[in-house]
Amino acid sequence: MVVVVAVALAAVACGGSGGATTTADTAVDPLTITVPPSKIDPNLPVEPGIFRVVGRPSMTLGLLRVAGMHGLLGQQGLSTRITEVPTASAVGSELQDGTVDAAIVTSDEAVRLASSGLPIRTVMLLTAGTSNYQILARADVADIPGLAGQDVAVSQGSEGELLVQGALAADEVTSSTVRVVPANGLDPGLMLVQGEVAAAAVTATQAVAAIAADPTLHVLYTAGDYPGLISHVLVVRQDVAAQRPGQILAFVRSWQALYGFNRDQQDIVIADVAKVTDADPAIAAVDLAGLSLYDLAANAVELLPGGEYFDQTIGVVVAAAQAAGWITEPIDGQQLIDGSFVQAVASAR
Repeated sequence: MVVVVAVALAAVACGGSGGATTTADTAVDPLTITVPPSKIDPNLPVEPGIFRVVGRPSMTLGLLRVAGMHGLLGQQGLSTRITEVPTASAVGSELQDGTVDAAIVTSDEAVRLASSGLPIRTVMLLTAGTSNYQILARADVADIPGLAGQDVAVSQGSEGELLVQGALAADEVTSSTVRVVPANGLDPGLMLVQGEVAAAAVTATQAVAAIAADPTLHVLYTAGDYPGLISHVLVVRQDVAAQRPGQILAFVRSWQALYGFNRDQQDIVIADVAKVTDADPAIAAVDLAGLSLYDLAANAVELLPGGEYFDQTIGVVVAAAQAAGWITEPIDGQQLIDGSFVQAVASAR
């Protein structure tokens, strides 16, 4: 079953720091969904033309394709072209040359793209990892601080590596004290089972295989331990946000329609995602079970001051990306976020 994000849970899952913050014009109550007025008119019509979205293969991109299959995008008046490319650099190139208007990327990819100078903004949170990525460890490693002085296997440049670096940053463990070992295209869990490392960052399916091979292994940390760290977001080019805001508002409403469809028709969603991603339905079910979908209410909290994602998560993502060597200089992650579109739609409801 695919897990969904309730707004109250999204606000308090990380110790309550996503709760209400009351300052001038920035009151955000995660329970009543009180948001400040947006400068964007929620009744703007959808501009003519195609809204072009690119992304790497992922369950999140698959979900958007399913929304298209069931007419949820067209119901909002949005004509959408969805393109799949193999690499993050290809996504960046498509955004850079204006071939596409927006992209579905992971939060760390958004940071990397912004760090490279691309004029983009994160306008919506789409999915968050819960159990789709995990850190497995030997029985003698009790917690994240216990990784100090140890070797940890990762698929280099992956969300698994981000999970390790984010966990270290969240627990204030100096990253240089942990030796991150590239798996060089292999399953990092295999290195753990063979005793080559003390821990490994793995996918949910890799975790099942590793624990079956060595039942003494245990889950040290999951993507859900820091909600939003492993996540997919919608980024748009700044010129598109300025010139075609009606299209972005329509996308926000479309994603909300998908959220409701997924909640009510999960079996259909799993089958359709498996179809569009060429995945085995059982594997697709496992992968989707490791994701949560952000709804409009959660977005209206998390992308504004007082929200966990805005206040803390994006900063941890930036710190983890720098520790991993993915960016050379830190950026202001909050400047990457534009919550005005979800704010406008939520205010109008």
